[in-house]
Amino acid sequence: MSAAAELVIQDLRKVFFPRTVNEVMALKDVSLRVAPGDFITIIGSNGSGKSTLLNTIAGTLPATSGTLILDGQDITKLSEHRRAKFIGRVFQDPRAGTAPSMSIQENMAMAYLRGRRRGLGPGVPRRIKSRMRERLAELDMGLEDRLTSQVNKLSGGQRQAMSLLMATVAEPRMLLLDEHTAALDPKVAATIMELTGKIVNDSHMTTMMVTHNMEIALQWGNRLIMMHAGRIILDLAKEQKALLTVPDLVNKFHEASGETLAIDSMLLE
Repeated sequence: MSAAAELVIQDLRKVFFPRTVNEVMALKDVSLRVAPGDFITIIGSNGSGKSTLLNTIAGTLPATSGTLILDGQDITKLSEHRRAKFIGRVFQDPRAGTAPSMSIQENMAMAYLRGRRRGLGPGVPRRIKSRMRERLAELDMGLEDRLTSQVNKLSGGQRQAMSLLMATVAEPRMLLLDEHTAALDPKVAATIMELTGKIVNDSHMTTMMVTHNMEIALQWGNRLIMMHAGRIILDLAKEQKALLTVPDLVNKFHEASGETLAIDSMLLE
């Protein structure tokens, strides 16, 4: 597994519709150091900037200003497809991380070869088939025996498990998870979180995970960040968040934001 990455974010801004009446500053001078091996959970109300932060790190959205430094390299202007060589990502929609009309083995082969030189040859190289079966078997969903099945035949949970595996098999330096359990029922979501924890902990991969679920944010990771109105308003270490309950976290939100907003149902969903 590649060494875990350090990410340094300096004065990051993202403005939508600049210099118009619809201007929105989604990120306001965000600065953050993500240490190698950190597993950071990110919470906040809708519109707080959580997903915009991940999109800017991934290169999906260009930063308006500020810098992103990954292991000493300035990636601020790097395109999304070039960042994909060392940043893995899983989205909320289970359909977003896979090619539905392709087979399980074809999807896995694409994931294995991400960021590597490709030549003419079999669609699924023999050298990775055995490893593919091993990794799929770790999901405990029987997918290793369905390599030729089309991905669109799988359930939402199976597809999200595959998306998680595909995002990590090429040994990225960093993993971004954007509410990747939100579209699943609670039982399946818990299974995907257990799988996430195993992959992240076994690899010590630097990870940032956006979630609306405060219980998940408190349970997982070694660090918790709370965002509001485009800013980071709270940054808790593992020892600090271990002492907190969900009501404690809601109170901290109100204290840190200086506001009492009618969004507790969103924060607690």
